[in-house]
Amino acid sequence: MKYLEASIATASKEDLMVKIFDAIVLFTRKAIEKMKVEPNDIQGRHNLLRTAQRACGAAVDAIDFELGGELAVSNAALYQFWYRELVQANMEGDVARAEGVLPQMEMIRNAWAEAVRRYKIEFASAEPRKDVAVV
Repeated sequence: MKYLEASIATASKEDLMVKIFDAIVLFTRKAIEKMKVEPNDIQGRHNLLRTAQRACGAAVDAIDFELGGELAVSNAALYQFWYRELVQANMEGDVARAEGVLPQMEMIRNAWAEAVRRYKIEFASAEPRKDVAVV
């Protein structure tokens, strides 16, 4: 647990977003598997879906609406839609609801990871300005 705490405490905002999406995808996948393999394990399903729901909430909370404008509003609506679908999947025991949003979750997670990777490459290769002292 200390490794996880340390990795979160030292992660950049961008890396934290990828970790949030990792959690959304991971716990949604685990919940789908639980619902298929152990359909009567209601508490197990609930725990996994609640964790994925909390991660969706964290994704919404991390959005900078001032900076992000319309894109931020659109992303928030998508993450809130996922949240509602996971709530319904949990309440109804409906694996199809969770399966229906998983491909979107994976696509957005992969897009975030790629954007962060590219950002880091660009940022790392940026030449320091010669007119600014580096301390």
